[in-house]
Amino acid sequence: MNRTIRKAASVLGVRESDLRKHLQDTNVLNKDGTLASRYIGRGHLFMDPRQHWNDRIKKYVHYSVLMVTEAGIDWLAARLGVAITTTSHKDDAA
Repeated sequence: MNRTIRKAASVLGVRESDLRKHLQDTNVLNKDGTLASRYIGRGHLFMDPRQHWNDRIKKYVHYSVLMVTEAGIDWLAARLGVAITTTSHKDDAA
């Protein structure tokens, strides 16, 4: 399941701003918040293009949202030093 950067930060137990700052400091994100070219297609992070209708200008507004894959959660946890508990079956978690 892919998550927005906000939800990924919540799963990892850090603030979104701290996660974004870490990614910018390590050159994973550009200064404008987009994904650096060398990290495109690696399977951890991706930019999801979206659009919404703006009634004021009567046009679609296009933007991208930074998304994190399941493999990206593990990758980010390793980079941040966050421990992740792995269970063998989902029923064991309850």
